[in-house]
Amino acid sequence: MKNTIEAVILGGGGVEDWFAHEHVKNKGMLEIAGKPMITFTIDALKATEGIENITLIGDNYSDEITSSVTRCLPDSGTLSGNIEQAFRSGDSEYVLITTSDIPLVTADTFNGVLKSLFECEKDLSLPVITKEDTENKFPGTKRTYAKLKEGKVKVGNVFLLKRSSYEKIRPIVEETAKRRKSVLKQALQLGVGFLLRLIFVKNVSIPELEKRVEKILGISVQAPILPYPELGVDVDKISDLEFCRNLMEKH
Repeated sequence: MKNTIEAVILGGGGVEDWFAHEHVKNKGMLEIAGKPMITFTIDALKATEGIENITLIGDNYSDEITSSVTRCLPDSGTLSGNIEQAFRSGDSEYVLITTSDIPLVTADTFNGVLKSLFECEKDLSLPVITKEDTENKFPGTKRTYAKLKEGKVKVGNVFLLKRSSYEKIRPIVEETAKRRKSVLKQALQLGVGFLLRLIFVKNVSIPELEKRVEKILGISVQAPILPYPELGVDVDKISDLEFCRNLMEKH
């Protein structure tokens, strides 16, 4: 893979109510199969072809975790601020942004994703996963999906962006981060008419969404459906944590 890639893990910081009893100071430090959850993402990225550096953005990680990545940056306090750090502090051609709470990923996951995304080399790439693939591979997991022409889908917890394209999308990143607690407010960025069609007619396709986002951002976009549902099995509540623990402690 000829492209230079820096992986950035958005590790955040702070204790959320649902895992306060776990006695950790950061979600990434939640234990699964005897390891901090973030370890699985780090190990997968370290074994991925083409990734030259791994940056962790977040606070309250153990020395063992911080020493396993290329560098650590503090949590800025906002999602948009952390993404800003990721693009201001490196010099790779591409930045792969992911989260600390997808413990089911492997090197095969990231190798497959990058191979697929670089076939077109768009400015922004967002892998999409289907409900069918997710439930076939991880029966029992509960996820939220959007209904499109292609079926019920969701975007995985990873995206790939050309560093040179960041300035063009920075304003929309900041606005989206402000709306991140409301799916409706985020969706309104697509335009009211398009949103109404998405909700009520439900015949919007992924290529149509790609074109809509390209128009909004002013950059080239791809959102291919990929067979890596582990990208969407994130740990956002206690039932997710229990699901991943039960699954991974059996292996």
